[in-house]
Amino acid sequence: MASLFAEPDQERLRRRLAAVTNGDLTGSEIKKLVAGDVSMIEDLAPTAKQKVAALVAPDHGLEALVGGSTPDFVPIAYLDLARMSAAAVARVIDGRRRPRGTGVMVSPKLFLTNHHVIEDESAAAEFSIQFDYQLGLDDLPEPVSEFRLAPSSFFWSSRVDELDVSLVAVGNRITGDRDLDRFGWTALSSAGDKHAEGDFVTVVQHPEGDFKQIALRENRVIGRGRKGTTLYYATDTLHGSSGSPVFNDEFDLVALHHSGGSHNDTELDDGRPLPPECNEGIRISAVVDTLRGVHDSLPAACRDLLAEALNPPRAAAAPDSRAPDLSAEPPVTGSGPTILTGDLRLPQLVITHDRAPTVGSLPPTALTMPALTVPAPAITTLGRASLSTAPPAADRQAPLERNDAPDGRYSARRGHDDDFLSVPVLPPRIPAALVKECAIPDGRRRSAANVLLRYHHFSLAVHARRRMPVFTIVDIDGRRLRSINRRTGEVESAEVWYADPRIAPDEQLDQSHFAAQHPRLFDRGHMVRRLDPAWGSPQTAKRSADDTFHFTNCCPQISAFNQHLWQGIENYALTNAAADKTRIVVITGPVLGVDDPQYRDVAVPREFWKIVVRTQDTRLRATAFLADQGDALDRALASGPESFDDLGAVDVFQTTVADLEKRSGLVFGPLRTADTMPTALESSAALDTLEEATW
Repeated sequence: MASLFAEPDQERLRRRLAAVTNGDLTGSEIKKLVAGDVSMIEDLAPTAKQKVAALVAPDHGLEALVGGSTPDFVPIAYLDLARMSAAAVARVIDGRRRPRGTGVMVSPKLFLTNHHVIEDESAAAEFSIQFDYQLGLDDLPEPVSEFRLAPSSFFWSSRVDELDVSLVAVGNRITGDRDLDRFGWTALSSAGDKHAEGDFVTVVQHPEGDFKQIALRENRVIGRGRKGTTLYYATDTLHGSSGSPVFNDEFDLVALHHSGGSHNDTELDDGRPLPPECNEGIRISAVVDTLRGVHDSLPAACRDLLAEALNPPRAAAAPDSRAPDLSAEPPVTGSGPTILTGDLRLPQLVITHDRAPTVGSLPPTALTMPALTVPAPAITTLGRASLSTAPPAADRQAPLERNDAPDGRYSARRGHDDDFLSVPVLPPRIPAALVKECAIPDGRRRSAANVLLRYHHFSLAVHARRRMPVFTIVDIDGRRLRSINRRTGEVESAEVWYADPRIAPDEQLDQSHFAAQHPRLFDRGHMVRRLDPAWGSPQTAKRSADDTFHFTNCCPQISAFNQHLWQGIENYALTNAAADKTRIVVITGPVLGVDDPQYRDVAVPREFWKIVVRTQDTRLRATAFLADQGDALDRALASGPESFDDLGAVDVFQTTVADLEKRSGLVFGPLRTADTMPTALESSAALDTLEEATW
């Protein structure tokens, strides 16, 4: 049976369907939809149905799928997104005032166009860009604001037969009365859910160098080139459209228009020949992957500018009288979260990943920037302070975007470093009886060492029957953290979790354990928080954060759990506990009790434990905590498995390391003698603040 959908890449199709259905379908439902079962989409919103219909292969009828609707309909907000996104598009003119092409702002300071539009630094020094070169409602030209380019501040380019892109800084205004920040920018991302074959794309352009135009609808994605750098689509473009941004229906930037017909590839990635009538664009994912590799070799000033483009302080366009007022709320582009940054004095670069083939090493043809002395970051002396659940200052410097599929190279993961602190900290010892209960990767001989699964900056072991961690151990470097913007509301619904292929599927949780809760009782609770391992180089930080979305790192926790005191323990330790060099190791796990209540086919832990390990004056310090969700869990489950309304509170206690050994069945060794809890005290009362704990 022929596939219902045009997209041949099944993984990409699943990710795209998850994006356009806005989380309303579970992973298993999306798999059924990909297989041709459309029954589960009857209750989708009309716009979601239309976006699904756009992905259907041309030789399949749409009526049964969308109930007679047509994918030509779009929400009225589409016009607002188009207007905001188009504001960042400018016409490129050379030193003789001749139009050369189109381009788009991709940060507050950087402009992206084709290499064959701006070939080198000397040309860029003579060129300028014009915003608002367009007709208004009265069919008269609008006032133009023109800016010089500033290649001495930043210029990077890749040849026509490679990526055919140039990225250049924008300089001073020449004419007009509008500042550069009034035009906004379009965020770069290589997320793998931005397009699929059959999707509509929209091109904002200056055809023949004329007034700004927009090509709407009847513009379908045909496929991707075999080399992984090109996207093919059927859209009306003319000479002068080179460098135009190609958007999907959510106005995520998916490609940079490059040429009419084929130029950089000869066939599609599934082996089909290229259609005779098509347009070729350079995939933004290929551009992002290449810029990621370039970043660390740049001078400090250039790293900052590039980081701002790849980790933007605000997504999409800036406020303007001709567009919707955005002053009250940061704008959102596509389905991803609004992204905020803080101080950009340090090199910052966080990228999302794509499933596309990795682009090879593409040498930059021009990298000319002034030298800049970057001041060292201020070091704040740590001391006792009032309790705050806000992240440490360091982690506010570089937000990470939404999570992506984990890197598939599991053999490259080193896991927890025993020597991360100035005194060695080993993972908990697993007794032989418990080792027999742990999941073990295929092909390994069962031993305490071999049941340890290593990820980026953390390790864990999984209880096979209970399908959740026995423990996790993570290394946290507070000075090098990259922060994650997580807006209020149903954040969890936007997160995608993944199975670890190293162990059997029935030895780990999956989305079916958390889907379709009405109302939701359980969250997919991180044992290693997303933020904790997200430090180091930008690439490593992103990979580490993505690794926390393995189901092996997950336990069911009531929805109130993550909003409680428990969530701030790592932050408090980094900012208030005088940790040596602000490094800590955190060991966390559930208490796997024999009487834990059952929900669906999972026994839900009543208690969770955590040990924060640090050094002070070269001596280990270990502070142990126990969080109890038992009372709230019992009340919730007693009211019926799908009808809870009062979740109650989660109690957090300080306890002893020895007590946690009894509860967990693990052996913590030297941490017992490093325990900060006085032996004369007992954990008889729940903590109201972390200041009450003995650190």
